[in-house]
Amino acid sequence: MTTNTTSPSMSRRPRTLLVVALGGLAALTLSACGSIAEGLEERDAGHTKTFAFETGKEGKDEKVVPTWVPDDAAKVRGIFRTTGDERLVTFQGSLDGLPADCTAVSADDPLVARPERGDLVADDYRTDSTLLASWWPEDQEARSTVMCGKWWISAEGEAVYAFTPEMTRVEIEKQPTPAGT
Repeated sequence: MTTNTTSPSMSRRPRTLLVVALGGLAALTLSACGSIAEGLEERDAGHTKTFAFETGKEGKDEKVVPTWVPDDAAKVRGIFRTTGDERLVTFQGSLDGLPADCTAVSADDPLVARPERGDLVADDYRTDSTLLASWWPEDQEARSTVMCGKWWISAEGEAVYAFTPEMTRVEIEKQPTPAGT
């Protein structure tokens, strides 16, 4: 009995290599879908991200919420632009829980942008909010009465609002709908 061994013809080898290569490309593409989808979602939202925490401590533990937010602040929400400096934050609490180094806005300590990097100056920043959030009252940043570093802070009842200005050189993209987080 004779055993015949055959090998694939030369014309089938390139086709086999093509199928293997396409399969590898498909697997790579599928594994990257999360990253691609996140990038598209971020772009469609005007390069913004939102967050929400039950307490200030939870948000600070995740290194998302500013350190001046009291640990016992409740219902902490925020939105920020990933391509710039602007941030909006709100929480339930009061101005009484702010650190001692926060200062009241006055003629001697006016409400101005306080750059924390490079050679930027106050004139390099806008003074009004460009981010959209359903929970942010129109022109709330202009009603700020306290500054904590670069943050402009105000309170209305039990709601505390905080804002950091955006640089004038950052392109403001259209946001489809106000963030509801």
